[in-house]
Amino acid sequence: MAGVKAAKALFGDGGTVNAVDLANERVFAEVKRLCLMGLDPTTLRQRVTERMGRAVPYEGYVAFTMDPSSGLITHAIVKDMGDESKLRVFLEHVCFEDDILEFNWMVRNRLPVGLLSEATGGKLEHALRYRELIGPAGFGYELRGAFSTGSTELWGGLCLCREKGRSDFTAREVAFLRRVAPHLGAGLRAATLQQELHDDQDSDDSAGVLVLDRWGTVVQHNAAAERRLRELGDLGAGWREGEGLPAPIWTVLGALKRALGPETDRDLNSNPHLRVRARSGRWLTLQASRTEPGPSRPSESVVIIAPAAPKEVLRLTAIGYGLSPREQEVVDLAVRGASTRQISQALYISEYTVKDHLSNIFEKVGVRGRRALVKQLYLDTIFP
Repeated sequence: MAGVKAAKALFGDGGTVNAVDLANERVFAEVKRLCLMGLDPTTLRQRVTERMGRAVPYEGYVAFTMDPSSGLITHAIVKDMGDESKLRVFLEHVCFEDDILEFNWMVRNRLPVGLLSEATGGKLEHALRYRELIGPAGFGYELRGAFSTGSTELWGGLCLCREKGRSDFTAREVAFLRRVAPHLGAGLRAATLQQELHDDQDSDDSAGVLVLDRWGTVVQHNAAAERRLRELGDLGAGWREGEGLPAPIWTVLGALKRALGPETDRDLNSNPHLRVRARSGRWLTLQASRTEPGPSRPSESVVIIAPAAPKEVLRLTAIGYGLSPREQEVVDLAVRGASTRQISQALYISEYTVKDHLSNIFEKVGVRGRRALVKQLYLDTIFP
């Protein structure tokens, strides 16, 4: 029933839902479930791309994982796109020189999905990767996705390609990948951070990882987990047995259970994560996922507790002061040192309007200038 409602809202015309819409909703639900299953990064990319082929047909693909701190590619899965030598050419040469729909550029410009045909104005040969790799391999059109969390952390990317002679990807197919993008970003982030479960290091920026069984017992955790839990609240003596765990743990697990069994359209598009202010004063992000059951081990829940990214903290703090979306955009640029003119050009508004926004921001936050604004919104919250 939820799939029918979602299909009507997203694809239907006058309340009519056809078989393609319903099939796409089933694929979307499968992909979303996979993103919540705690799969390793390679398995997640393989299975998601395979499922998506039913809604967005393709003949070949390349699926990447990225280092969110540098934006550089860390691993690539290539399917029917040429041999390993072509991948080496891409990694050593093309990805650094081809600036058309470059993944980091897509994230910075809040463009999770892009068509090569649109980016080149229909002249595919303008893209270096088309001239050197895609075209010679017998492919034509490309649909690209950049998968991030927040607005800056790039965790992965995907290039779907069609053979020459086939039609371009449709608006409906582009919209489908756009719906999937935030779930893949969250799924790849969880998959990457879960690898810290076996990390014995516990630094100030380490993520705590908990694995809980169906009864809420902690069956596995890494070195940083207990410290992160104590930042959230008092720990009972039996916390490993699930007694005395902080409330945010149960909240995010409840959100996971609801997300895996969607009953409303809202649930279909939600990710089980939350942000909470720790005792230290800094913000932590909690994200939950579910492992796949094995022959000798049932499905388990995984909770990752990590320091929130600076930009996430800035947005939360700005919202707390009642700043409007436009004022938040001005703040985002101001804390990075942008001048009034640069903010004006970036947001396509006049310099007078920028000054007016800044005046309103100073009044809401209770400061008298930019330096005090940065300290109040940013430094005092990141480093309390």
